[in-house]
Amino acid sequence: MITGLSNFATVPALYVVKKQNMIYQFYIGIFTLLTSFMYHTLESFDCSYFIIEEGGWHRLDNIGSITCFQMLFTQLSDFQNLEFETILNYFGLLVTMICQAKSPWDLNYTIGPILLQALICLLVILKRKRLPKLIKAKLQKGFIVSLFAALFFTLSQDEFKDYLRFYHGMWHVCVGVFSFYMWQTKCDVEFTWSNFYKIPCLKDTYYKNE
Repeated sequence: MITGLSNFATVPALYVVKKQNMIYQFYIGIFTLLTSFMYHTLESFDCSYFIIEEGGWHRLDNIGSITCFQMLFTQLSDFQNLEFETILNYFGLLVTMICQAKSPWDLNYTIGPILLQALICLLVILKRKRLPKLIKAKLQKGFIVSLFAALFFTLSQDEFKDYLRFYHGMWHVCVGVFSFYMWQTKCDVEFTWSNFYKIPCLKDTYYKNE
C-alpha cells in the first residue's frame, strides 16, 4: 500500500497546476495519479483485475508518467506562445501512446519519447536565441529534491531488497515535491501554507507571440 498511497504526494503539485490554468497538464496529472494508484494497489494486493487487468493499469501509468516528463521539459523551456506549447504537449502524448502500444516494456520506447521532446525543446530554445526566464530559487529547490528522487529510484530497482517497497514509495513522494516546485517556475508568487488557497492564477499576459 505504500506504493499506492504515496502517489497522493502529487496532490499539492496538481493544485498549483490548476491554479495556473494549465488545464491539459492538470488532467494528465490526474490521469497519472489515478492509473499509478490503481496499478500499485492491485500489485500490493496481488490482485490481477479491477475494471481492467493490472497490466492494463501499468501500461496506462507508463503513458501518464512519460507524458508528465515531456510536459516538464516544455515547462522548463519557457515557451511564451500558448498555442505552440499546447501543440507540443499533444504531440508528445501522441508519440507516447504509439510507442507504448508498440512495446510498453521496452526501455527504448519509454526513454525515446522523453528524449525526443527534450530535443525539440532544446532546438526551439537555440532557434529563438534566449534562455528560459524561470525563477531560479524554485528551480534550485526542485533540483535538490530531484537528487533524492534519483537516489530512491535507484534503491527501489530491486523489489526483493526494497522492504515493503519503501524506497519506491519515497520515489513517488520526492517526485510529488519535485513537481510542486517545478510547476511554480513561471509564477513569481511563493506558495506557502498561509497563502496556499489565495494564490493567483498565472497571468494571461504571460504568453506572448514569440
